Amino acid sequence: MVSGVNTLKTDLKHYVKHFKSYVDENLCDTLVNEIKTIEFKEHRFYDVHTGEEKPRSGSQELSMSNEDCPSRSILTDRMWYAIRDYLVFIDMPWYVSWSGFTLPRFNKYDEDKKMALHCDHIHSMFDGKTKGIPTLSVLGVLNDDYEGGEFIMFNDTEIKFSKGDIIVFPSLFLYPHKVEPVKSGTRYSYISWVW
Repeated sequence: MVSGVNTLKTDLKHYVKHFKSYVDENLCDTLVNEIKTIEFKEHRFYDVHTGEEKPRSGSQELSMSNEDCPSRSILTDRMWYAIRDYLVFIDMPWYVSWSGFTLPRFNKYDEDKKMALHCDHIHSMFDGKTKGIPTLSVLGVLNDDYEGGEFIMFNDTEIKFSKGDIIVFPSLFLYPHKVEPVKSGTRYSYISWVW
């Protein structure tokens, strides 16, 4: 090992950073109340082979929204700090900057809704104005008054979320993840991608 230069870790789980209680509970409650008033639509995955967008979970597909709400900018600020803290955590001198990140997209999982196993090779954020590839995913949960809805990575590793938690991880094929069906209540979360 060269002095002063970190080596790349081979354990993929090392690069999944879980920040506990990163978003204030009051902000989480405010956001849940605000996003209950915005419009959600069925989530769809982009199929690179057909160019179509369609659900992968049939009638169990979650709902999502890119609509604005009054406290979205405060959440966006907190996410910026999570990205900064993640880069400090991984401490890689060859990856110290990024170009930007998307505004948080809100996800809503009503009873029996889920998200199929996937990786975050996001196409929709690059609309011609924005150039790049997603390098990091920033995911948070806004409530914990639901049952089910477990977040699973690597096929068998559950990340146990509490209200206000954020995780940051690389947005590539080595980080497959899914959300199991919600058994009762409604699960509210958000996602952003860094490029």
